Amino acid sequence: MAKWIWGLDPLAASRLGREEGVSPLSVTELACLGIPARKIPRVQAELARLAGSCRLQRAALLALARQIARQLR
Repeated sequence: MAKWIWGLDPLAASRLGREEGVSPLSVTELACLGIPARKIPRVQAELARLAGSCRLQRAALLALARQIARQLR
């Protein structure tokens, strides 16, 4: 049960009704990093959210993309 609860996106309700921003990294860039195709949409969504809230350098975005992908199942 706990695995199911923590598997949900806790910020989903706070983002309802808002348009999703554009991801700073493309699908091909994420694929070149070794991120599996099934994880790319979620990684792009998280990067778009982070990029919209603060300015990050490209090297930081690449490192964050890898970390986000590792956290996803």
